[in-house]
Amino acid sequence: MPAITEMVETYLPVLVTAGDYARRIQPRIGSPASKAGQNPWVQALTDADQSVQTFFELTTLAHFPDAGFFGEEQEHSRNTGYFPADAATKVWLDPIDGTWLYQNQRSGWQIILSITRDARLMAVICYLPVSGRFNLAVRGCGAFTGGRDSRTLNDMQPLATRSGSRVCVGYQAPAELAKLRRNWHAFDIVNDDDPQRDFENLNDLFSGRLDGFVSQSCDLLDWGALGYIVANAGGVVSGLDGRPLDIYEDFSARSSPILVGSSPEVHQRLLTDLAG
Repeated sequence: MPAITEMVETYLPVLVTAGDYARRIQPRIGSPASKAGQNPWVQALTDADQSVQTFFELTTLAHFPDAGFFGEEQEHSRNTGYFPADAATKVWLDPIDGTWLYQNQRSGWQIILSITRDARLMAVICYLPVSGRFNLAVRGCGAFTGGRDSRTLNDMQPLATRSGSRVCVGYQAPAELAKLRRNWHAFDIVNDDDPQRDFENLNDLFSGRLDGFVSQSCDLLDWGALGYIVANAGGVVSGLDGRPLDIYEDFSARSSPILVGSSPEVHQRLLTDLAG
């Protein structure tokens, strides 16, 4: 198999094209479809989700035919059978992360692609089409950010978290948010949604607008993958009790409790308030 950096750089222009397509059809999205799920964010489904996933399936089969592939819309895929089931290297995709935002003509959605080798998470690329920005991390290389014209890691700059906002977002963590609201500006991503906030998911840990994230059940395709970028950019990712997680050494499409802090100091304050 090719080097991980070669795979990352192959997908960079593909992410831009997929993002341009999704933006072009976003204003014309008709009556949205839906799928099973416990809240509107999970239930949301559009033509863009399925089309973007198909585009990446075709790209992977053409460039990396020995790689495996798993996408969030796997049950709708017509290409699953063409990927080797026992591949050592595997590509994971959330084609439109934040579909509920996307179908409601909001801006805080993104495309997230992860690469594993022998189940270890080796790279995560997040592309934000509205701002034309990449945030990514490669194991052993660090975290990077760059514009839509970036085609190699050398075209990008180091990415770092920024602390001080005392804002913490939660997903499926009502008990934890109740504790944190004593000392933090804490809100639930679903129940406390506010269009004026213009939230960009965990990417706001890099803008200085967000300090933490807590969840009893975060999906590794999206929140968990973004946490990997944060961990490589100066932040800290752990379980809700502060213990190290094994999810990046044994990555699969599963969910996990998770606590993310923008710095070791912020992470410790979050732990202290959760314990209290």
